Amino acid sequence: MDSGLSAQLSRIVGAENLIEQADARTRYGGDQWWYAIAAQAAGQAISRPDIAVTPTTPEQVAAIVKLANEQRVPITPWGGGSGVQGAANADRGGIVMDLRKLNKVRHIDHQSLTCVVEAGKICKEFEAELNAIGLSFTHYPASTEWATIGGSIGARGSGVLSTKYGKIEDHVLSLEFVTPTGELITTPSVPRHAAGPELTQLQIGAEGTLGVITAAVVKLRRLPRKRVFGVMSFARLSDGIEAGRRIMVTGLRPPVMRLYDVEAASHSLARAVETPLDKPTLVMMFDGEYPDLVDMEAHYGLNICRECNGELLPARLGEIWWEKRYVFYYPPYAPELPSIWGTVDVVADFEHIEAVYNETTRAIRSVVPDSFNLSLTTHLSHWYEWGSMIYARMKIPKGPDDLTEAKELHDMIFRAGVEAAMKAGAVLNDHHGVGMRLAPYMPAQYGQGMDTLRRIKQALDPNNILCPGKLGL
Repeated sequence: MDSGLSAQLSRIVGAENLIEQADARTRYGGDQWWYAIAAQAAGQAISRPDIAVTPTTPEQVAAIVKLANEQRVPITPWGGGSGVQGAANADRGGIVMDLRKLNKVRHIDHQSLTCVVEAGKICKEFEAELNAIGLSFTHYPASTEWATIGGSIGARGSGVLSTKYGKIEDHVLSLEFVTPTGELITTPSVPRHAAGPELTQLQIGAEGTLGVITAAVVKLRRLPRKRVFGVMSFARLSDGIEAGRRIMVTGLRPPVMRLYDVEAASHSLARAVETPLDKPTLVMMFDGEYPDLVDMEAHYGLNICRECNGELLPARLGEIWWEKRYVFYYPPYAPELPSIWGTVDVVADFEHIEAVYNETTRAIRSVVPDSFNLSLTTHLSHWYEWGSMIYARMKIPKGPDDLTEAKELHDMIFRAGVEAAMKAGAVLNDHHGVGMRLAPYMPAQYGQGMDTLRRIKQALDPNNILCPGKLGL
């Protein structure tokens, strides 16, 4: 790294907010993508920043981006580093911009129930501050302890309450962001308008390739006065899918609706709720401001499940799941090296979702030799009025010792799963984003539209400094 660039960055952010190469490569050696973790452990880290900065104001972010344009230096924004697709890795060197010092709650509008929050705010901390005054953001990602508001927006993330409250794009009203050439932009204050195209949505899901998000206006809600849990088992997964479909198309909206296939129910879910389960299992939670309405919605939802041959299980299992909803992402539930792991999460409409489940899980199983003891646990955890998604989580207890061979096995599994899912009618990803892992599949997903995306990228980022190569751009 040019020492002159280091000095110029120091003048922008202050020496105390500058992290030189050796320390930067330790702190930002990789996100939570399996390969990033494995490569770093093998001394072959794929994230190789030349320097890192921790700006404290949006104006500093803009100044850094302008300087990087002058010097033709890549920038990779960093939130909590909790992504699992490689989006946060500085695989082409340059500057890592850690945004976690932009962490203020600037304003809460108690009449409109909106909030201006900076991009570096940790989701868990934001929720705790809101809960203390009776409010909620209702975006509960599994990575809530590390994920930032900006990172969630950039990856178009989701949380466990999404079936009622929506994914992150449904929470965001407006954005403040820095363009790839260094201009600080604020989009219109609300998304429902006829004042031209919606620039806010252009940034959501762009994973930092089209701008650096510095703050957002987000929707808030009051904490629910009541929650009701319901748990049903089904002899066939298809019956559970049909129950979920009927619930969604008739207008019911349980915040939580998670349908575990028999492998997921009997392993990960059973361990979490400490109860043997041997059939596909649906965990639901209904909540709201009006207790009678919550009870009625739960009543109708459970009745639909019964009509689809569901068998009622103790509601306490749902309560236990809620209390332990994050344990799946920590040891001993979360995998660790020398395992190989990853999740194929794809989304489809109801016409295709069962075929997507069948073809994806079949394809993954078919390419892994028995000697690797593959485990594959799949659930449908985010539902929409038009469809759902599958979350096929694979784990190999021990892969090849050689990193190249291990990555070949990992990539073969993902290729089989993703290609089978797309052939069956799915869209590439539901809520983890694309990053580096899924970038090779973007042309197949977008077809001729990929050229349009590239032209947008070129127009906004003529020097290709923001996350070059990510999203296949």
